[in-house]
Amino acid sequence: MKILSEQELYKLSTKRILAYKEKMMQVPETSNCDEPKARWCKSSKSWKALYFLVKEILATREHIEK
Repeated sequence: MKILSEQELYKLSTKRILAYKEKMMQVPETSNCDEPKARWCKSSKSWKALYFLVKEILATREHIEK
């Protein structure tokens, strides 16, 4: 999964951000996040910060129907 910057996230459409959020939810809960070559996991500070940003951006967007 590509980790997007704040600027990249703001450029995405609401539909794409929702898809990105779904991908984030598929990341494992834990997996030796402290190791340099470890996979990204939900307990890492970077994942939590990015997830908070995604939710913050979505809160400012129009709601879309599925």
